Amino acid sequence: MIVIAFVVAAVIGLLSGAGDNGGSEIKPSGTFSPTQTEPRDGMTGTAKATINVRSDPGNGFQALGVLRKGTEVEIVAKSEDEKWLQIVYPPRSNLRGWVLAESLDFDADLATLAIATPEQIPVPVAPTSSVSTESPTTATPETTTTPTPSVTPLPGLPDLVISGTLISGGKLVVTVTNQGLGPLTQTAITVSVYDLAGSGVLGVGSSGTLTLDPGASIDVQTSYSISAEPAQLLLIADPEGTIPETDDTNNRLTLSISGGNSSPTESPTTPQPTP
Repeated sequence: MIVIAFVVAAVIGLLSGAGDNGGSEIKPSGTFSPTQTEPRDGMTGTAKATINVRSDPGNGFQALGVLRKGTEVEIVAKSEDEKWLQIVYPPRSNLRGWVLAESLDFDADLATLAIATPEQIPVPVAPTSSVSTESPTTATPETTTTPTPSVTPLPGLPDLVISGTLISGGKLVVTVTNQGLGPLTQTAITVSVYDLAGSGVLGVGSSGTLTLDPGASIDVQTSYSISAEPAQLLLIADPEGTIPETDDTNNRLTLSISGGNSSPTESPTTPQPTP
């Protein structure tokens, strides 16, 4: 009996000591792994130098245009090997392009980006006109159009619109007019020619550095060659969106080229300055 009483007293003492922890809860040991951050829709990067934007992730694919040094772009996806990044190009559009990851400065982790596969270029809705594929002996304007501004203009800024097209030496020439209230000063105007079927860019052209006063126009010759085959084209002036304007939504024109049509389908009109 004395032995049994001693054992019971020892057990009670041990239980009392285990419960006297000063109110602290005993936690299980082990390593805690936090939940991985959900991938974001996109992030921002800045071009380290002037670089080419490609239609697909690879140097062998078609160049869509040029991204100037210091230009900020929206990064939306990456290639499977993370060597190429998909960006919004031209900026503030529904189109996409690819650049080398090492050519951009960015702070975010590439692991947060989704992996994208090459896509066809989506085509925005734009006005339509047509030109003849029969090249005249002298350069003659074939079509013109007067886009209507859709936003309230700001004073003192230019407003670039594609006011016409013509054929010279078998090449497509695009007329760009400043219909704003302010001049375009010492700036080059770039024009890109896209295929409405979604195969990418077909030609580009640049005016070189110039000053374009309100109401003045400039003809920009592109590298697109006119052929006898019908074609549906999308023309965009300043595709990178780097020129400050009163309205950057009226810089594009859809063009229909037919080998059997030797005259413009619309009468030429003169663009008017933005009120």
